[in-house]
Amino acid sequence: MARPQPGYTATEDVGGRRHKVLHVITHLGAGGALDNTLLTCAGLARSRYEVSLAAGMIPPGSGYESWEERTRDSVDALHHIADLSRQVDGRRDLRALRSLTRLMRERRFDLVHTHGAKAGVVGRVAARRAGVPVILHTCHAFGWQVERVPRGSLARKAAAAARSRIFLGLERYASSFSDCIVTVAEQNRRQAIEAGLAPPDKIQTIYSGIDLDRFRVVASHSGVCQDFELDPHRPIVGFVGRLCLQKAPLDFLRAAHKVLAERPETQFIIVGGGPMAESVARATRGDPRIKIIGFTDRVPDLLSVLSVLGMSSLWEGLGRAVTEALIAGVPVAATAVDGVPEIVRHGVTGLLSAPGAPDELAANIGWLLENPRAARAMARAGRDDVAPRFSATAMVDHLDKLYGELLAQKLGGSKVVERPFARRVSPEVSFPNVVH
Repeated sequence: MARPQPGYTATEDVGGRRHKVLHVITHLGAGGALDNTLLTCAGLARSRYEVSLAAGMIPPGSGYESWEERTRDSVDALHHIADLSRQVDGRRDLRALRSLTRLMRERRFDLVHTHGAKAGVVGRVAARRAGVPVILHTCHAFGWQVERVPRGSLARKAAAAARSRIFLGLERYASSFSDCIVTVAEQNRRQAIEAGLAPPDKIQTIYSGIDLDRFRVVASHSGVCQDFELDPHRPIVGFVGRLCLQKAPLDFLRAAHKVLAERPETQFIIVGGGPMAESVARATRGDPRIKIIGFTDRVPDLLSVLSVLGMSSLWEGLGRAVTEALIAGVPVAATAVDGVPEIVRHGVTGLLSAPGAPDELAANIGWLLENPRAARAMARAGRDDVAPRFSATAMVDHLDKLYGELLAQKLGGSKVVERPFARRVSPEVSFPNVVH
């Protein structure tokens, strides 16, 4: 895989030495956070950076597809940290901390950039112990949010609330010695400030970038439909994402059944895997109009045949599937959570509904199917708005500039070069009778 380069140089090393950068992420399972991280690693100019990545192992039975091969293509060195895992395990977490600290001391990294909740805490503590000059962290979503989803008995809810407070406390502790906190959406930045993670001037938004070319495919509609046993003459609504609590795939299926009751010719596909796969299979009720595709690397091809993308998430960082769909020109019906309204402006670039309200999601999907001209106009407006703001190149350029500033403050020897970013204004779309 060829390593993409930034569109322009944002930092220039005037000392003649490449800066040693280590990214730390919990595991190499396919997902938005890892995609973001690997695009960053691959895009950083090797004339100025030597880029390594440290990651734990994919948990057994988690339903994740491994991106280890892609990772090796994106970095100069990959380091496996056997004890780094998503599960809270005091002994393993301490061993992971020692392993990361030893790695950072031995390799003498100039900058450590962590990703996600577990790797974010363990990795930053290790970086501080190892004396790494620059420490920063990207919040792709917030670890304490999962514990705030109401479910179970009062005792279980009380336990979840306690865990949420602990996770938030750990996040605040790790943020206290971070040089910068990066959020992938402006709403996440506001949430981080309200949660007291760090002072506002230490938190900045850098939108999570997408490989635009990957989603600008010219695929045969009939050929893709034939490959996945879909009828090319009937509308197709898709869900793309991990089958887990956060993405609420059962809400998507509730919406699907409601749409099918009114528009029986519609086809639904579910693209992705995860711990809720069996529950999702049962919730299809054996309806042949609902197909579970599972994990596939042909997401761009599948997006190209969709009439509508539906997203039912309870929380998000930004909503990567939505960004990809709009880049591919697909109309979107999504839940209005966290950073999603920064991509989908209701009635302009898509339709929004409340999280946990599948009837509202179904109404929005139905409206887009019944009004294909307006739906396509919104998708075009979304593509024009999203493409310049959410490209991988723009993301890497912003991070490159941030790295240069932080390295200059801590080490000296880096000159920051200011360059303007292009910004296009999305066209407005006339859209009466929007479903709220």
